[in-house]
Amino acid sequence: MTYRFIILPILLLSLAACAPVIMNGEVTSDQGFDLGKAEISASKRPEFKAYTVKAYLPDETEFKGEIKYYEKSVVLYSNDGVSMKCEFTLNDQEKKFEGGGTGSCTTSDGQKLKVKF
Repeated sequence: MTYRFIILPILLLSLAACAPVIMNGEVTSDQGFDLGKAEISASKRPEFKAYTVKAYLPDETEFKGEIKYYEKSVVLYSNDGVSMKCEFTLNDQEKKFEGGGTGSCTTSDGQKLKVKF
């Protein structure tokens, strides 16, 4: 019976640590036209000391990639071969993405994305 009181809090804390950090932003074309809202999420992968990063653009293109804890940039790839490079500025290096920050991304076809988290 006491195991339930110990295991449940540990399980809940573990799930909270893996919750994705959501970054909302705006996408513009290479000519500066507003293309709509986008979302990027970073999910912590402690076993690899990395985050899995996913981005969803307004045209429903999905990009995926992985960034190590101490890196500040990542290249994400879509299923159709488009790439997107993102540079992040973190508010707190110790807290990583969970501490908030900003990001700037550019796709290989010229779209630009600014995010805040």
